[in-house]
Parts: sequence; structure tokens; C-alpha cells
Amino acid sequence: GRRGASAMAPSAKKGAGKKRSERAQEPDDDDKFLDGENQGRWTDGFMVLRLVLWMAESSLDVIRARRQSDSSASTRKKDTPKLEPKEAVKEFFSHNKIPVGLVAIFALTCAIIAGGESYSSRDERTKNEVVNDYYGTLGIPRDAETADVKRAYKTLAKRWHPDKNPNCTSCQETFAKIAVAYETLNDEEKRAAYDQSGDVASSELKSPRSVPLTRDNFDELVTFSNDVWIVQIFKPDDGSCHQFHPFWENQIQKHGHLVRFGRVDITNDRGTWLPVKIRVLPLVLKFSKHVSSPEIFPITAMHETSQTLMKFVLTSFPNIGMVLDHDKYNVQRWLSGSSRRHKVLFAMPGRSEEERYKSHLVPRKVAATWSEIFEFRTAETAALHRLGDDMLPPKVRAALPSPENATKQAALLFFPAKGGHMEPTASAIFAWPAGEEELVLQLLALAELFWPALSARSAELLCKSLAVRRVYCLVLLDPPDSAVDKAAEELKESRARYAGEVAEIRASGGEVTEDEDNFIVPTLRLFREPRGLHPSIATCHAPKFAQVDKALGNTKAFLMDWDTGRIAALGVTSYRGIYPQIAYEDSLTWHDDILHPFLSLPDCNEGMLEHMIRNLRSAPFWEMFVQLLTALFFAEAACKAAVEQSLRWCLGAVGLLMVVLLQSPPFLRWVVGFLP
Repeated sequence: GRRGASAMAPSAKKGAGKKRSERAQEPDDDDKFLDGENQGRWTDGFMVLRLVLWMAESSLDVIRARRQSDSSASTRKKDTPKLEPKEAVKEFFSHNKIPVGLVAIFALTCAIIAGGESYSSRDERTKNEVVNDYYGTLGIPRDAETADVKRAYKTLAKRWHPDKNPNCTSCQETFAKIAVAYETLNDEEKRAAYDQSGDVASSELKSPRSVPLTRDNFDELVTFSNDVWIVQIFKPDDGSCHQFHPFWENQIQKHGHLVRFGRVDITNDRGTWLPVKIRVLPLVLKFSKHVSSPEIFPITAMHETSQTLMKFVLTSFPNIGMVLDHDKYNVQRWLSGSSRRHKVLFAMPGRSEEERYKSHLVPRKVAATWSEIFEFRTAETAALHRLGDDMLPPKVRAALPSPENATKQAALLFFPAKGGHMEPTASAIFAWPAGEEELVLQLLALAELFWPALSARSAELLCKSLAVRRVYCLVLLDPPDSAVDKAAEELKESRARYAGEVAEIRASGGEVTEDEDNFIVPTLRLFREPRGLHPSIATCHAPKFAQVDKALGNTKAFLMDWDTGRIAALGVTSYRGIYPQIAYEDSLTWHDDILHPFLSLPDCNEGMLEHMIRNLRSAPFWEMFVQLLTALFFAEAACKAAVEQSLRWCLGAVGLLMVVLLQSPPFLRWVVGFLP
């Protein structure tokens, strides 16, 4: 018996070894997944496609198994020992480690995008989360005299008084803010206390003319502003900040009328919300709509700081001057060149280089602010008159101030974008020197010639009231060109008819208040659906437009009061009565607090990455699935192109990337920026 048992043992061991070798020779599911059973299929070149095929085949296997007959199922149960659920799961994972791991990574990526930090956290901010800035409320600089404070208060109080705006609740709030600001700034003791309080910055290193910036008001004041901002991040107890402070105050005094200065005190707020990491103090940043990321002021030796900081501030605006003494065909070449924007030529005096430089700084600021709408150039009037007829078109010369008035007057000439016009279609001559608001009024008149598209930035330019004039905007929704032409003509008729009525009332001894007469109504277009490269709700960021759309209903036009955030739907077919309706508040139903200053209108300045992540977070699951699969395909093709040094894979990766980028509006706008 023992011999029989011992004889059987070797044979049993031999059989077990044979089974182990057979199992070792059999490829597991991971090997099949990596190597593929049919190498001739084109899908075997893509790991992503093979993952999708594996998921499909696994699902089909489960369906087939459930459809088998009970007899075959019972036979299989007799032949195959039943596994516990835990053991079955372990066996499945051990045989499918790679595909299951890829599926887990894919699911984790979806979860991070769906529930992670949002780039659009600012969407939930309200427009009231702003630190009290009494100087900004009255629209005066922080070194304004008492007489300037009183003058600004009288103008604004008359405009926003509740008796003149009976149906406007936001106007009452604005009037109350104006009254509080005036009460504080008109009293020397209260003003001094305000300047030294935390509302400005800090009790140390006082800077009354710097705007206090916080996390709550940074987006509204800086991020979405058309102005250039110089922002200092500092700590009052830092020695380097103390040394830098006199240079900072000197630049505000010299150039506070050109750029806006603000400060962020990080004593209690570490400033992690800022777009740069704070590594050294003081940190000075320049924010402008022309650049996607802020420019950092280079730290220099203390004796060089004054000149370097002045250069840092003054280079905020592009140099748009034409040096005609060295290039006499400069004007002709600029006018004949193609451009996507309408062209504006400033002809201004400038007897000396220094005078020309200083007097042209304000036009340069206006040009930088309005660069989204116009392409600007400046030139000295006398130098333009010295050009020959072959260098300067006769109608351009005729639109300039006469040589006798070349030192006392300036001119603004408008050239349409299309067709390379060499002759101005509109022009204006005004006294020089002129302030910023005078230039803005001239540009507002030019904007009525071509009906710009409405966006978050253009709304501030075209619809924000000036100290000398109230502004309302007539906004047409998705209008054809014929409808815009008709509306513009009817608006001109309405303005002329209303001006005639006002003249008759005054001639007969009646009284017409300034607010009933001193306002303008530009015409703008708002596109909900894509329209070329124009800003639109569909292609840009406008998370709160749904509230506006709901208030408008089915109307095709509305009046917008940007200063108060009000809109009034217009269900009319003619706009000939708009001016009397606004003046007398006749048959206008205003919706208060509907319009957010920068979230209700298209913001087209978001970057490609921010646009992509925002779209992913708001996309349905199937679209998110397709986009993530595309990203995986691109990553795998790029890796294969790098590892195998294959031109085919390289072209495939580039082609796939271009297909994705051509569907991104920020990318298209970025490319068009390089085109003439």
C-alpha cells in the first residue's frame, strides 16, 4: 500500500506541475488587453479604444451569461465550484488590473472636474460686496479740493435725487451713498479720520489717494476694468515697504490722472486669491486688459526706483504717435492698411517735444481704454499740414484745424474699418487742451455710426454716465443689419424732435431741467447666438444673463441704465418716441437690480483653460465623456509620437489638437489678434 501511494505521488506531482505550466503559459486578461488578440485591427494602436472595447466585451459577456438556459447554468454550477462574492471580485480585479485602473482614473478625473474648485467662484459674488470708497462714489481723485467735492456732489445729487427718479429704488440707494460720501469728505475732521481708517488701507503707511483693494472688490474694480491699475501688495510693518512708500506717493501725485493706484494690505489677509505668488514685499503689479497676466515691477536699487517706477507707470499705454518728420508716408500707409477695427486719428498741437509728450498722455490713455473698439493714431497738426498732397489726402487736410489755429484746436477723424478708406466719414474740431471726458464724448458720437456689439467691457465704455452727461443705451437683441439701420434712423429722429420740443418749451418761458435734456442714447447690439467673432452670450462668459433674459420675455430690444443696473423691455416697433419716454419716465417699466456689472453681459477675456474647465463643469455627462476621451486620445498620440519618433503619430496629435482648439472662442480671438 505504501509502495502504491509512493508510486502515485510522483505522478500526482507531475500532473500538478503540468497544470501549473499550462496556466503559466495561458495569458491573463491584462496580457490580452495589452497585446491584443488580433494585431491586425486598427484599434489596437490606441489604448483608449481598446479600453472601450474591453468594457463593451465585458458587458456583452455578462449579458450572454444571464441569457443562458437554466440547464446549462445548473451544469456549469456542478462543474465549477461557486465562489464567494468577495473572492469573485478579487479574482476579477486580479485578472483585469490595467483596464480597471484606467476606468478608475477616468472616474476620478470626472469627479474632480464635477466637484472641485471652480474657476467661476466669482459668479456668486454680489455687486454690493465692495469696500466703501467715498472718493469713487463722487468720482473725484483722492487729493480733490473741497470745492471739487461740493461741485461733484451737486451734480450727482441733482441727477440721482429720488424726486426725479420716482420709480427707481436703486437710484434712492445711490443718492444715499452720495449723501454719506459728501457728508464725510466735506468735513475736514471726518475726511482725515476716513483717510486714516481701515477703509483706505492701514493706519500705518497712509496713502489717501490709493484705492483699498480686498478680495471682495478686486474683480469689480480691477479685473473687469478698462483702466490700467498699478497695485501694491504690502505690509505696514515691513521695512522695505517703508522705504518704497515715498516713491509710491510721488507717482500717484504725478500720474494719478492717467492710471489708477490701489493697495492690498496682507497683514490679516495673506493674498492667496491674487493671481501671483507673493515672494517679496513690496510687490507692485500692473493690471491691464491688454495682457492676460499682470506685469511685475522689477525690484531695483533704491536710487533707481524713482525713474524705474515712473517708466513702469508710463509704459502702460501704447505709443500711438506718428513721427511724420522722419516718415512722411506714415499716415497714408496706415490709412491704406486693412484693419478689423475702425480707425481714429487725433490731430493735436505740440510745439515742443516735452509739451507734445505731456499733452499726448491723456489721448494715449483714452486710446488704450477704447482699443477694443477703435484703432488710434496721434499726430501733430502742424506736421500734418506740412505734408504734400501725395502724402496726405485732401479731405483729411480739410478736416484738420487751420494752420492759424493749429496750436489752439485739435481734431478727431473717423475712418471705417472695411475697404481701406483714405477719406474720413466723420470728424470733429474742438478746443485744446481737452480733458478726458471731452474726448470720450467725441468717441461716443462716433460709436453711433456703426453700432458696436455689447460686452461687459464695452458696456462700461459706452453706457457709463459721465460727469457732464447722462447715458442710456438702446440694446437690440440678435438684430439683422436692416433692423439696426432702421433703429438708428428712428433714434436720430427722436433726438431731433425732442430737442425741438425742449427749445419750444424754453422759448415760451417754460422750464426744462438739466436731467430732462442732458442725456444721450447710443445704439448697441447684443448677440445671444454666435455671430462671427463678435461677443455673444453663447461664446463668452455671462452666467447671470438668464435673469436679464427672463425679465425681457419675448421682446427684441431694451433700454439699459448701466449706472443703476436697471433695464426696461421695449415692446415697440418704432423708436421715434424713446427720448421723450426717457425724459418723462413715460410708459417705461424699469426692472431694478437685474443687471450685474460684469456677470450679466458677455465677458470674452477669459483664457482658454478657464473657458475649457467652465464648459466641462456645465456640460452634460455625455459631452464630458467625449471631451475626456479626446484628451486621452491626444495624450496617447503625443506620447507615441515622442517615443516612436513617428511623423504619422505627430501629425495625428497636431490634427486632433487643432480640431479641439478651433472650437474654442478664446483661441480664435487670440489668433485673430495677430491678423492685420
